Amino acid sequence: MAAATSEAKITATEPPKIVWNEGKHRFETEDHEAFIDYKLRNNGKVMDLVHTYVPSSKRGLGLASLLCVAAFEHASSHSLSVIPSCSYVSDTFLPRNPTWKPLVYSEDLKSSI
Repeated sequence: MAAATSEAKITATEPPKIVWNEGKHRFETEDHEAFIDYKLRNNGKVMDLVHTYVPSSKRGLGLASLLCVAAFEHASSHSLSVIPSCSYVSDTFLPRNPTWKPLVYSEDLKSSI
């Protein structure tokens, strides 16, 4: 019975809310501790995802993936292409989530950051 109770608690937990911080060019958790930074390129038509950060105390919770999903959903809804300069985005998130690959900018213009 105890196992069922703990399972219910796990499934009832809501994922952290990710918010768009337009002024800082990032998507972040509400506590501002985890974020994904971007730069707009090509007259604002391309979002270059340059850096993802999750503090060690919050790693393993799927926050980096949630941040990426928020950025890709934003890009999709605003008709933007994405440059995955951040190694987490290009090497981990996109291979695990290939449905987002059509949004990737067609030229290899990774940022030097």
